[in-house]
Amino acid sequence: MKNPFEWFHSLYYGERLSLQDFDTKNPASLDALLKQIFMTGHKAGKYRMKNSLPAFNAAYYVAACLFNSEAVDETNFDDDIDTKIREIWLEDYKRYHKEKNVKCPYRELMLIKWMVYAILTLQESKSNEMILFLDDFRSELRAANEPDEDLLHSEEYERYAFLFDLPGIIEKWPYRYHTDLRPHPLSPQYFSGDLWVKVVRHYSLNDYKCQLRLYQTKEEQLAFLKWSKEESLRPQPYDFPEDCLF
Repeated sequence: MKNPFEWFHSLYYGERLSLQDFDTKNPASLDALLKQIFMTGHKAGKYRMKNSLPAFNAAYYVAACLFNSEAVDETNFDDDIDTKIREIWLEDYKRYHKEKNVKCPYRELMLIKWMVYAILTLQESKSNEMILFLDDFRSELRAANEPDEDLLHSEEYERYAFLFDLPGIIEKWPYRYHTDLRPHPLSPQYFSGDLWVKVVRHYSLNDYKCQLRLYQTKEEQLAFLKWSKEESLRPQPYDFPEDCLF
């Protein structure tokens, strides 16, 4: 099985399509805490995100990947975490903007990483490996939050200061959870043609077998195979050799 982070996010732990799919109205829910974390930063200045949906989706996806990664306590996932958060953030941003050369702002990246930490640390049952990982992850997040002298004395400081409050908010949260963080890809009914062209079309036989194991029901597996067959019967783009000269 590949490292969970190697899968396209929709094909590992599918995103929710609406904010209504999250349980933010229940004050004792994990989603209510994540909404509180999000709003702590929102009050300090507008995000570039349209709303909290990409933050929720990125946080749950990364948490699921970490939860299902082998040797989570000894593997450096820093680049994987940052890359995937930025990927999901940018995918959502481009739905609403035509701006080019944009990237996920630092404070939004850090916000989502604290949301990941909250999801994992508030699970009732954690392996010893996960406990060790979370100790290091928290230390890294705290260190990354430390402002340099230029930021401390800049007008931008207030927009970043909320990050210092997040560890305390999470520590004081009284509830614990049994969140289902098993892999659960997005239903094929929501797949786009681009997902076939850019990702699934290049699957090996072993990739297909692994992908089917990620689905939790036989019905979902059959739906994925049906979608793949339908897409494979459409006219396919031509892949030019990398050394092809024009």
